[in-house]
Amino acid sequence: MSIRFLIASAMSCFWASSFATAAVTARIETYATIPGGNARMNTMTSDPAGRLFVNEQNGGLFTVDRATRNVSTYLNLADSTQYPQIGLTSSGERGFQSFAFHPDFYNPAAAGFGKLYTIHSSTNTSVTPDFDPGDSTAFHTVLLEWNTSNPTAATFQPASVGTPFREVARFKQPYFNHNAGQLAFNTSVGPGDPDRNNLYIGMGDGGSGNDPQDNGQNPGNPYGAVLRIDPLGNNSDNGQYGLVADNVFASDGDATTIGEVFAYGLRNPQRFGWDDLAGDMYIADIGQNSFEEINVGVNGGNFGWDIREGSQGGTLAGAIDPAAEYAHDGFLANPITGSVAITVGDVVRGSEIFDLNGKLLLGDFPNGIIYTLDVDNDPLGGGSAGLSELILVDENGQTVRLIDLIRGTPGNTTANRADLRFSYGIDGEVFILNKRDNVIRRLAVAVPEPTSLAMVAVVAAVFTLRRRRR
Repeated sequence: MSIRFLIASAMSCFWASSFATAAVTARIETYATIPGGNARMNTMTSDPAGRLFVNEQNGGLFTVDRATRNVSTYLNLADSTQYPQIGLTSSGERGFQSFAFHPDFYNPAAAGFGKLYTIHSSTNTSVTPDFDPGDSTAFHTVLLEWNTSNPTAATFQPASVGTPFREVARFKQPYFNHNAGQLAFNTSVGPGDPDRNNLYIGMGDGGSGNDPQDNGQNPGNPYGAVLRIDPLGNNSDNGQYGLVADNVFASDGDATTIGEVFAYGLRNPQRFGWDDLAGDMYIADIGQNSFEEINVGVNGGNFGWDIREGSQGGTLAGAIDPAAEYAHDGFLANPITGSVAITVGDVVRGSEIFDLNGKLLLGDFPNGIIYTLDVDNDPLGGGSAGLSELILVDENGQTVRLIDLIRGTPGNTTANRADLRFSYGIDGEVFILNKRDNVIRRLAVAVPEPTSLAMVAVVAAVFTLRRRRR
């Protein structure tokens, strides 16, 4: 555990009672810029050694050098010469959606050594999919495992030049929206925990509107769900991954359900995150007409779609209410677009922005408005009362909006949406991405934090402890 985390946690606990409902202010600063054309950034994360990576929907996966802030191409899924079978398509919600490094990426003695996972949209529909919900074929979603011989290399170095990747799973998509979202391993657990090596996958309900295939309420297929698999196992129907025995539907003895499903009843769970301290998982589910919701992830949980949207709708026995939700009408302050869609990150821990610690970051994806939810103090009983807008300021302390920063970049003066994403680095860093201006931004301390004898005493005590341990 880092000294920064100890200090931040101590400060956060000390000030929680005074600032539990107060809006948090953070400075937003430019961190790095992806070169080239419109980089529709989707995911930014660190590999197990702390190297920063970011991908964009058009196919690029980049490294971001922490010292120089230079951005370099690591892998390009759109390189049809090198990877002709991938067939990447990128438009609307389709494209290179997400990536995740196996926790044992740097451990040469482990089966996960050198393993990187990507999920993308493919026009190569001649391959028989592992999952087919029926109706026509719009495209396929494909989960790949890439294997590098040198995890520390600046660019992807395949362990086998002839077979740089293997196909883990393929999903037929009947419509062009509500397809795959995030890939991630559980960051809240460490070595030895049985969930450490399991891969989580957000999968939309198959698209169109009103869930015409009724996938959301069907744990017998992978759509409208968060999936959890063992990518290194082999007891799946296609033999390319393992079913997690702890998944409720993997051990229910019901032939009408599938073991890949971790939670269901979701419309479009593009993003989810964890609280590394408490271990809780938070799932953002994009609503259709009325509500955007945040759910606490529960193994086997049913979150109600398409019988319910948020906490509203028909009666459904056993459905889990959202931890928080907001209505499409009247909640957002000064929206820039009529579109409404929720996104979420992790719970912030160990940040230098002390008042941000213990807060779940969420926001409205198209409008770029960021909110916090105090998971340490809020009862998580639903509604929007616990949501507080994060106030962004520039280097001069002036209040700014993400959309205004985007509009201040070349070619984006008339941008009408932000397409917000959150990402996290080491030591509590919080990054803000968007799909408009190629700029990666970072949150920083806005003003000197409050000082008091009590706070100084906490800091002094922690540093004294550190010296004694040397």
